[in-house]
Amino acid sequence: MPSSALKFVSDGSTAPVIKTMQKRRSHKKSRNGCQNCKKWHTKCDEQGPPCNNCILRKAQCVYNRPKINNSNNRGPLTIRSKDGDAELWPVAVERPRGDVGALCGAYGGPSRLMELELMHQWSTNTYKAFCGIPEDGEYLQVLLPRFALNYDYMLNCILAISSLQIAKLAGERNATKYINAGLEYYNRGSSSFRTQLSSMNADNCHVLYMFSALAIAAQLSMPHRSGSVLDLLVVALDLVNGSTSIGMIGMPWLLNSPFPLRLFISRMGASKDLIDPDSRFALARLHAINDQRNKATLESVGSDEEEASGVILVRDHELYHMSIEGLEMCFAEEARGVLRGFSTAFPGLAGKPFTSLIGRADPFALLIVMHWAALLNQLDKNIWWAQSISEGLAMEIANLLRTRHPDLALEWAEPMSWALNRLGLSTPQSRELSYSSGLERVKWTKKHDFVQVRTGDLQCVRLT
Repeated sequence: MPSSALKFVSDGSTAPVIKTMQKRRSHKKSRNGCQNCKKWHTKCDEQGPPCNNCILRKAQCVYNRPKINNSNNRGPLTIRSKDGDAELWPVAVERPRGDVGALCGAYGGPSRLMELELMHQWSTNTYKAFCGIPEDGEYLQVLLPRFALNYDYMLNCILAISSLQIAKLAGERNATKYINAGLEYYNRGSSSFRTQLSSMNADNCHVLYMFSALAIAAQLSMPHRSGSVLDLLVVALDLVNGSTSIGMIGMPWLLNSPFPLRLFISRMGASKDLIDPDSRFALARLHAINDQRNKATLESVGSDEEEASGVILVRDHELYHMSIEGLEMCFAEEARGVLRGFSTAFPGLAGKPFTSLIGRADPFALLIVMHWAALLNQLDKNIWWAQSISEGLAMEIANLLRTRHPDLALEWAEPMSWALNRLGLSTPQSRELSYSSGLERVKWTKKHDFVQVRTGDLQCVRLT
């Protein structure tokens, strides 16, 4: 009798004890488990490879054949053999545990297949939206994805922006799954990115900088609950400020990194003479408005309190002046066409004080942004994440100025009309206002020559 079946009694002698076998509980058997679980005679969760048992035992998880998931409603995949005969083989692809896996499971899309699709999207299409010079191509298409294998936040960001681009291109029925996946990847990347900011060095500086740049595009591409493009822009401007800070702090590292920033900077310097006369006149008009609004402050001399007040106001004048000059630089670079998509850098050129004015809905700052929106609309269609917000942004600002600052909207009717017309929109110019009745009698300009009575916000109509 084996020793395990002996029991020591109190007097030291041993006596045989017969163990009764427990009754086996009913359970379902499956042939879809991995090879290791079959060898270990343990129940496989069939969620791999790797399954949970193989993860715990640090073993290589191998399945004999693809699992058939009855909950998957997709049709079978048709595979053709060499002789051309079609064979039907229902294929199910792994859905990993975690948030992305749950999302993918909810809409029936396999996560590994989706990630392959998103990386293909990035390497064939999405990366082009961020190429300012030809040398950016190799870095974005080849080098950055390789670096992303070592930096999970960058990998998640690439997957996020690629997914959001597909959502833009897909029909309304197919967009939801890509939006959900894009949001999930973006949240994952952002969380990891924040933990890595404090450890920026020469090796990862360019990766952190590229994440901050792509995150701006991702933010502007996301659907917004309020439907406000301006609200979306305000959030994105905070990211712009963060990206600018990374660029300034890590500039020596960036200039010597695989990212060809040094080449980009060396090609800056377009002459303002390249700006078309119509745009040059519109920008000069912005300078004139700035001078007129702050003329009194430039001449303010008096008590210490007045002088202090004058300094603050002069600083505001200079702030607007610098932002308009940054916008002029964008118009000039876009006219020259050497630095593709340069105008997307306007918020960084204008600086954090100016972008904070946008967040506070400062009317003159918003008027300047309307002119920037007109320039964004002229971008290459490949720069979809910036070009696509231009019309909505300009129209929303026009409505905001009309409702919150009606006097300024009348005073600035010409610059507002210029920006909207550049976007292919026409705005009515008010001839008669009756605030007591809430009605506005307006006459349409350009191709429309009729009178319309309208209540509410400023109406913008696309011209064909």
